[in-house]
Formats: sequence, structure tokens, C-alpha cells
Amino acid sequence: MATNYSANQYEKAYLPTYLQNWSPARPTKEKIAAHEGYTQIIANDRGHLLPSVPRSKA
Repeated sequence: MATNYSANQYEKAYLPTYLQNWSPARPTKEKIAAHEGYTQIIANDRGHLLPSVPRSKA
């Protein structure tokens, strides 16, 4: 027959209230602003740079 042991003896020690590093949550914006711009693909499915991408001189 299996025995079920509680992990509280280990997990409880890492709770923020026991570590004393908790703080009130930061206030959040009511509405998150949308990101501007777009994503530009610079590599193909194999990971190689596309011909239109300028290569660095390094």
C-alpha cells in the first residue's frame, strides 16, 4: 500500500511570507497599450539568412 506524504515540510519554507521578501503588487494599467510596428522575417525555415538581409562585416 502506498503512503502519501505531504511536501509542505519543504515547500512551506519557500513561501514569500516565510522568506519575508513579499511586497504588495505593483499597480497595473487598466488597458495595456498595443505594440507598434511589425515583425520582419530575416531567416528561412532552415535558419539561413534571406538574400535581402544585409550581412555584418564582423
